[in-house]
Order: sequence, then structure tokens, then C-alpha cells
Amino acid sequence: MLWAPASLVGLPCAALLILAPTSEPAAGRAGSRSGVAGRGWRGWGGLSQTIAGMIGAVSAALLVVGGGSGGRLAAVTSAYIVLATAAFVSLVLLSPDAILRQALRSVVAAGLVCALLIQVMWGSEAWAGLAWEATRQASLAMRTIVEVAPDAFPIYEPTVRFISLTWPGMLALQTIAGLALAWQVYVRMSAGAAPTEQRAPVTPLTRFKDFNIGDGWVWGIVAWLGVLILPVSSALHIAGANVGLVAGTLYVLRGAAIVATFAEAFGVSALALVLIAAAAAALAVPLLLVLPGLCTLGITDTWYQYRRRLAAARQGPRSNTT
Repeated sequence: MLWAPASLVGLPCAALLILAPTSEPAAGRAGSRSGVAGRGWRGWGGLSQTIAGMIGAVSAALLVVGGGSGGRLAAVTSAYIVLATAAFVSLVLLSPDAILRQALRSVVAAGLVCALLIQVMWGSEAWAGLAWEATRQASLAMRTIVEVAPDAFPIYEPTVRFISLTWPGMLALQTIAGLALAWQVYVRMSAGAAPTEQRAPVTPLTRFKDFNIGDGWVWGIVAWLGVLILPVSSALHIAGANVGLVAGTLYVLRGAAIVATFAEAFGVSALALVLIAAAAAALAVPLLLVLPGLCTLGITDTWYQYRRRLAAARQGPRSNTT
């Protein structure tokens, strides 16, 4: 659970390339009359399908090997990846929308179906077994890290406990990232193709500085704070913690996008931001202050709309000078 399976990227990307192949562009159709450009484009179309088939085969093999050699958690993860891929590709082809929204819908759909299958096949006690497997995997990974860096021993137990509680939320975040990356690879490989009725609209992801989420996500933070304060059942506590992890991470990214926007406006280079982030990651105490700060900035952006105000303030003086 500390790293994302490669199939979260490979399987959706291969499915998109196979089920929504690029079409022959106008230049290719015109060139086909001369017998030169057309052959070049058709050759690339066949090559892209071959690449998609290879990516899909490798991803499927990784799922089979991982699901068969591991325990229940590996089998659940493999099934979940297949369900998430099917949901994402279906949504992209049948109901085009913003990719982040499609990825979130795919996570919810695959999670619900997977939870139902777990309940039907193994019963409610299976969740404790899955949490134990996640704890064991996290413990082995952290033990390896501690052997290399003994100074990391103080975070060994808290990290293992955190992963055992929030592995569904971590898998959801990995899925969102994997589907977004798969879509971007698909867009890159589809560049230059002309749209057809059989092909999904190929729109790249927005810039990171424009990253945003719906205002309704603030209720995820409210739910997480509620389970921390109120005396609730263990099931609600786990569910709230996972929802809070996903919502909090998205708000951290939103806050980071705001910082990047203001840094660009005031002439701070991207390299300087990367160096600052690396320094914060190297120092645990500043990192514990930076992440809550970015999350708070992202949450308050729901009401203050910092980037919109900055754009209006920068456009105001220009309009006054014209």
C-alpha cells in the first residue's frame, strides 16, 4: 500500500487506446491519395494499437501474478483495478466530462462494487483480515526503511498504524493519480488525430496551477473532524478517516496550486518552489506545519477564491491604463 500498482496506469491507458483509437487526421487522408503521408499515419495507428496491446498484456499479467501470489488484499486490489478501469473507460466513452470528476466517480463505483463482493464472498469479518494484511505489508516496508535509515525508527509504529487504518483511502488516491496519468499518456499518443463519433474527446489535463475541486469536498473534512470528536462506532471512524485522507490530500494539492499561482505572479521560479518543498520534506517538523497550512489554504479557497481575486487584481490596473 506504500506504492501504487503499475496496472493502475497501464490497464486504463491500454483500454483507452484500444477502445477509443485515434482516427486518421485530415492531412493523413489527403496524403493517402499521394500514397506517402497516408501510409505513415496508418503505420502509426497500427503501432499505437500494438503498443496498447503490449501495455494491456503486461498490466493484466501483473494483476494475475500479484492477485494469485498474494493474499486476500492482493486479490481485492487486482479486482478493484479491473473494476476502476472498466468504470473509467465507460464514463469517458459514454459521458465525457472533466477527468478528475470521472476518476472520482470511477473510484466510488469500483469501491462500492468491490465492497459488495467482499461482503458476499467473505463476510464482514474479512475487513479485519484485509487490515491485518495491510499492516503486515506496511510493517515489512517500514522495517526495510528503518534498516537503511535508523533515524526513521520513531515513525515506524505510527506509520504502520496509519496505513492499516487508511489503506482504502490510499488506494483511492493512487487510483485518481493513476487514471489521470493514464489519460495524459492517452492524450499524448492521440495527439494530432481528428475527432470522430467513435472517439472520446481528447482534452489534456489542466495546468497544476489551475487545479481545483468542488466546494462539496469541504463536507468530507467536516465528516472527518466529526468522527474525531464524536463518540462513533469503529466502522464510522475508519470510514471518516479515509474520507478525510482523500479530501485532505485534494485540499493540500489545491493549496499547493494556489501557492504556485502566487509564486508565478511574484516572480518566484518553479525551481525555487521545488527546492523549498524538498527542504520541507527533509525536515519533519516544518513538513508537519506545511501540510496543514496548505490544506487550510485549500479549504478557505472555497470562500475566498484567492486565484480569482489575484487575476482580477492583476487585470484591474491593465484595464485602467487602456
